[in-house]
Amino acid sequence: MNPPGSLWVGIVVLGAALANVAAWPEISVGQVTGGGMRTTSGVSANVSDSLRARREIRWAEADSVMQALLQRPGYSITRYQGSQVVFRAGEHVMLIRGNRAQVARDSAILVGDTIEYNDSTQVVLAKGDTLILRDPARGPDDVVGRRLLRYDIRTREGIVYAVTTAVESGERWVVHGGAAAFKGDTTAAGAASFYARNGWLTSCQEAEPHYHFAAGEIKLISKNVLVARPAILYIADIPVFWLPFVFQDVREGRRSGVIPPRFGFTEIVRNSPSYRRTIENLGYYFAINDYVDAQVTMDWRSDARSNASDPGWLKFNGLIRYRVRDLFASGELGVSHHYLRDGTTNQQYSLTHQQEFSQRTRLSASLNYVTNTTVQRNTAFNPFTAMQTIASQLNYQTARGPWSLSLGGSQRQYPGRAQIDRTFPTLNVTSQPIAVGDWLTWRPAFSLSSSQSFHIDQAGDFGYRYFESASGIVDSARVDRNTRSTVIRFDTPVEIFRFSWRNAFSLSDRLNDFPERRTIVAVNDTSQKTVRVFRRTYVTSFDWETSFSLPAFSQGRWNVSPSVQIQKVDGRSGLLVRTERTGGRFVAQPLRPAFGLGIAPTLYKIYTLPFGPFAAIRHSINPTLSYQYTPRVEVSDEFLAANGDTRVGYLGGNRQNVVSLGLNTVFEAKMRPASDTIPPEQWRKIRLLSIGFTTLAYDFERARVTGSTGLTNRNFGVTMRSDLLPGFDFGVDWSLFQGDPVSDTATFKPYREAIRGSLSLSAESPLVRGIARLLGLELPAGTGPQVPQGPAPAPGAPSFVAGQPIAGSISRIAALGPPSGRGWQWNLTYSSQRQRPPRGSNVVVLDPLADCQPFRGDPLIYEVCVSQRTATTDPTGPGLETTRGGTYFVAPAQSNVQSTLSFHLTEKWGAQWNTTYDFTERKFASHVATLTREMHDWNAVFAFMRAPNGNFAFNFHIALKAQPDIKFDYDRRSYPRGYTGPRR
Repeated sequence: MNPPGSLWVGIVVLGAALANVAAWPEISVGQVTGGGMRTTSGVSANVSDSLRARREIRWAEADSVMQALLQRPGYSITRYQGSQVVFRAGEHVMLIRGNRAQVARDSAILVGDTIEYNDSTQVVLAKGDTLILRDPARGPDDVVGRRLLRYDIRTREGIVYAVTTAVESGERWVVHGGAAAFKGDTTAAGAASFYARNGWLTSCQEAEPHYHFAAGEIKLISKNVLVARPAILYIADIPVFWLPFVFQDVREGRRSGVIPPRFGFTEIVRNSPSYRRTIENLGYYFAINDYVDAQVTMDWRSDARSNASDPGWLKFNGLIRYRVRDLFASGELGVSHHYLRDGTTNQQYSLTHQQEFSQRTRLSASLNYVTNTTVQRNTAFNPFTAMQTIASQLNYQTARGPWSLSLGGSQRQYPGRAQIDRTFPTLNVTSQPIAVGDWLTWRPAFSLSSSQSFHIDQAGDFGYRYFESASGIVDSARVDRNTRSTVIRFDTPVEIFRFSWRNAFSLSDRLNDFPERRTIVAVNDTSQKTVRVFRRTYVTSFDWETSFSLPAFSQGRWNVSPSVQIQKVDGRSGLLVRTERTGGRFVAQPLRPAFGLGIAPTLYKIYTLPFGPFAAIRHSINPTLSYQYTPRVEVSDEFLAANGDTRVGYLGGNRQNVVSLGLNTVFEAKMRPASDTIPPEQWRKIRLLSIGFTTLAYDFERARVTGSTGLTNRNFGVTMRSDLLPGFDFGVDWSLFQGDPVSDTATFKPYREAIRGSLSLSAESPLVRGIARLLGLELPAGTGPQVPQGPAPAPGAPSFVAGQPIAGSISRIAALGPPSGRGWQWNLTYSSQRQRPPRGSNVVVLDPLADCQPFRGDPLIYEVCVSQRTATTDPTGPGLETTRGGTYFVAPAQSNVQSTLSFHLTEKWGAQWNTTYDFTERKFASHVATLTREMHDWNAVFAFMRAPNGNFAFNFHIALKAQPDIKFDYDRRSYPRGYTGPRR
């Protein structure tokens, strides 16, 4: 036996183990019995045999002498077995013969028909139909050879015929060589070399591989690299493609190296004279250490046959990722610089960071910023990228004792628009209930929020400002519109015994930093009107809200709740107000008490059904009925003038006798179980239908004074949902009055403003299964909808448009994967919005197509212009609502539907179609149609994409699962010259 601590690697184990028999004074243990093992000939048999679960090699049962030898401590065991063992002392040869001759040294085993060791020449010969080398030190897979294995112990070189083995590099690669040579490595790296001729390799684990690469020469450096050249790809037995070489890095962990570029077959052989070559992701990867890595890449688009809309570009990308384990921090920083051939540039910056300072303190950031959103949009071929909202989020959370603090902010940029919407900072401080004895509980809370909008591109009163230059020439400049809104609030509710006293103090400030036109109407004489232009408009208000909640009674039945409140007369404004019309002075409105009483019972009835899938149906009605009385209070003329109101027809200070009614109704069903052994309390319940209505308020005093309706609601809405249709949500909103209900000039005239609805159908939907049963169709039972996975979510989906990284190495083709699961699913979302046509003067109806007519010659600029003009949805214009009397902007109606349809054509073929159709402009905004095919070892994707800017791309992509860099791409991307933008 050998001294412990000997190191044997690969085939060296076998030669050294046999050398011990003749040269060292060791004890060898032999058995003359053993088991046989046979395999069939051919490539598929070798692959199947070499990749079969670990072979069973049996040793004869040891007798008492052998067991005593095997158990002796401090020795390394060499064990051999065969039908016949021959020692030729004069020739220094040991020969093991048998149906299966096998030699083991530690965990390494060599199996063959005959194993011969010559101590003089230091050569090991293994012969047989199938030779097996199992050495866990070199990997988990066996080395299987044919006919002959010859190894020289002194030079650590050997040859073997028809050898098959496998290597691991994240994927398992099976390697075969007709004739192979190998050389051992005794260094710490252990990088033994393996050379083979007339071989093949594959990652398919089937007995008959679906594909393989046939190679004339193969080189394998263990734990390093695998190279084959030249390589011919065979699908089954059919050659389909020739490659100059196949390269596979088999080292473990991350390593620096060249990044394979992304380009298609058409980049090599153009399919048309007008095709523009595009290459992405050409660069280098740096594995700096175990916690930091980086990469630099370059994207290029040819400027041959360029035009003003697509001049070609050069883009440089940098990305660094880090993970600091001691600080529980990780993230990445990306930077991109985009150079267009026409001289336009765009810089992109992205930062993602997560850090946990303690169990209750953490920081998360996802920041994105671009300097030119027009370039960002116009160079996008992926419709998702073209419509992507460039969003940033920042959030810091901590807790100390009963207090919790949250500090953060957000920012949004829009493709093709200069506008930036920013909310920073947002501060929230909350506390758990603080008890002072058994009779007093305090729940304080503080919040601060500041929102800004910069470079607003919506239509306003003035597009340009005019001035006289130093030379005396009248010049003009575009008005830069900015807005700001800040709100500070402190809530200090107190519960004393069973009485709740709510106190809230708030300060808000809204500013429109751009010129606006205001119609000034005299407070007591509406015939006196003047038009003034303010350089900026603002409103600052201070509020105090307080109310008393008295103990409720009849709980569980009528749920009666009395209350006493101190209210402002005009709920639209603050208690103290200053505007551009007060010269910076604060004016006040009075307070008045409000006495109320409310009830909220639950009424229901259960209907028992003797047959059908439903055992019972429960119909519940949840009405809320309240009454509130407030006395009459006068409001000063200064306060009305500060907000742009008049006393003529003003109803805010009148006495109020208001009755409010709210209603929600729900139909629920208890499903009849398939087994009678299930108790009734465990029967499944579903919501058949729920309907909710906006609470309506009726003021009897208003009806008496005006002689018309007493309704005080500005809007009314209905919503409906059902579990029978997962994802079903339907709602309609109406504007009830033509004018402001606070004035007696308002006319009750309902006008539908919005319709919204969503629907999700699949083979698992109860509605679909119910219709199938009516038609006599049997659908397979399942646990839920399983649909094929296609590209990223449809445009507008929050999971895609919010906070996606902008900078770094980002592909313009969406991540398209193979189909998974089985079944189909159809998601529909409909949205329709329109504004009530106002009456009176000072109304501007926006017409995006007419406003953008001068740019119709350039499709991209024209479409961006239309998008900006259509984005106006605020009737007060591009900014915040401050005082009354401004221009009323009517935006065009918008109506569109978004559809995502996913289904399987066959078990392996999946399809998906995402589209958005604009009913107003009568055109499709975008299309993404994909076909995906799973081919066991390969994934194939056929994708057609059309972006809103007119860019389209057709992509055929097939990639090897084991090595995605071995792929075949066909890309056709272009901008149609005949595109003329939206139409009516």
